[in-house]
Amino acid sequence: MDSVATALDRIWPSELRTDRLLLRPVTTEDGLLVHELLTDDRVRAHLGGPVTEDRVAARQAAYPTTAGAFTVVRVADQRPIGLVTIAVDHRCEGRAELSYQLLPAAWGEGLGREAVAAAVSWWTDAVPGGGPLVAVTQKANSASCRLLEAIGMTVVDELDEHGARQCLYTPAGDKDDSDLRWLRLLAARRDAVERRRGAQARATAAGQNLPDDLAALTPEELVRLCPARHGAYGRICARMADHAGPSPGPGTGRRVDRLADDG
Repeated sequence: MDSVATALDRIWPSELRTDRLLLRPVTTEDGLLVHELLTDDRVRAHLGGPVTEDRVAARQAAYPTTAGAFTVVRVADQRPIGLVTIAVDHRCEGRAELSYQLLPAAWGEGLGREAVAAAVSWWTDAVPGGGPLVAVTQKANSASCRLLEAIGMTVVDELDEHGARQCLYTPAGDKDDSDLRWLRLLAARRDAVERRRGAQARATAAGQNLPDDLAALTPEELVRLCPARHGAYGRICARMADHAGPSPGPGTGRRVDRLADDG
C-alpha cells in the first residue's frame, strides 16, 4: 500500500467536474477565498473560530503547493466558493483525511455535498491501495454530519478533540469494504503500539521485562508484581525495593489475572 503522501503525489494535479462544479488545484489567485473561509464566523463556528491573520497568510502560501487541495468553483458564474482537501491524517499513520469548507453564500444548494462526493469518489477510484479515508466533524455540527451521511459515509468512532466531541466518518460499504478493513487494522496496530510505549514509559525496569502472558510467571515472580496497577492500559509493573505500593497478600495470583483482563 502506498503512503497517503506518495499516492497523492502520484495522481496530482487533478481536476474534477460535476454537473455544477469544477474542483481544481488551489492557486495563489485563491488568496481572497482562503481569507474569507478562515475568518468567517459562520464557516469557523465548529472549527475553532476565525484564525489570525498570520495563520491566514501561512495557509494562503501553503495551499497552492499542497497535493490534494481543491478549490471548488461554481461553473454557472465561475466563482470560487470553497475548499475540499484530502491530506495525510496525522492522527493515524497510513490514513487520509477529508476536510471541506464552503462560503455561506453557497449553502443550502447541495453544492457542498456535490463537491465532497466528487472528492471521495476521486480518492476511492484513483487510489485503490491508498488506505482508508476518514472525515472528522464536530458532533454538534449537524449540517456537516448530514452531508457526510448523505454521500454514504458512516460513523465508525467518536473522539474528543479541540475541546469538543468529534465524529469520525469513513465511506460505508459491504462487510468486505477495504477502507473500513484498513481503518480497523491501522487502529488496532496503533493501539498496540501505544500500549507498548505506555508500559515502557511507566513501568519499572523490572516491570518492562514482564512477559505479555502473566500466567507464565512463576509463584516467585508473581509476588514481585505491583498490585497498584502501574503502567498504561492495566499493564502490571514489578515492585522494586523502594517501591511504595502495598505488599501483595495471599490472593496475589488471582489479583494479577483480574488486572490483566482489565487491560
